[in-house]
Amino acid sequence: MTIQGYFFDLYGTLLVYGDMNRAWSDWLSTFYDLLNAQGMQCTRADFSEACDGFFSAAPPVVARGDQLTVLERRILRLCAAYNHQPGKTELREIADRIAAAWQTHIATDPQAMPVLKQLKQLQKTVGLVSNFDHPPHVRRLLAENGWANIFDTIIISSEVGVKKPDPAIFELALQHAGIAPAQAVYVGDTQDDVTGAIAAGIQPVFITRTDNPTDSSALDFQMAVGQPPVAENSSSNSALMTIYDLEEILTLAT
Repeated sequence: MTIQGYFFDLYGTLLVYGDMNRAWSDWLSTFYDLLNAQGMQCTRADFSEACDGFFSAAPPVVARGDQLTVLERRILRLCAAYNHQPGKTELREIADRIAAAWQTHIATDPQAMPVLKQLKQLQKTVGLVSNFDHPPHVRRLLAENGWANIFDTIIISSEVGVKKPDPAIFELALQHAGIAPAQAVYVGDTQDDVTGAIAAGIQPVFITRTDNPTDSSALDFQMAVGQPPVAENSSSNSALMTIYDLEEILTLAT
């Protein structure tokens, strides 16, 4: 069956990680300085320890009607441990600024826009499926890159309440785009991308750049550095395909 839908991960796929040690250092410094300026009392060392596993910890329970992003809820939970209670305006500023500090060390793959445009010219459906705890940051980033109008569907985990590798997030993307699983591929850079795509019946495409593969320093959890994930429980029509740059995906479309 002809592939009609091309769905992409964002971070590590369309965006390329840089010096992530500096990215996380800047994230922590910005986070601490903002809360310190608001009067939160703790040492930087204690704060750094409290932030260990910040994103890998289970997200806070959603309070009815709070209208906060997952990142804002995580911030609020951390602050509660220090008896600090920022308001919604302060929470949004903190979330926006720590995301921006981290983003400084992440670049757009120069092949991303040409590849997305080529797929659109070929009349293919193009979608984005991303795990991210602060959707306003992603929405701004897409607008700044000129991608907001290129994607036919944009699914961000914190907006829909489900995240990769849960196949439900991929199924939402397929439903929004009106594409059958057998007509789609999903391009990503982590095991969750591969596992989730397979569970949803989508052909997984794993991207590992020879000069800059995704490694554990980019994420809040550990993963095998530069090694293609294993396509567990895959059928003959969902075997893992590996590419080394974005342009290779066009070989499936032409």
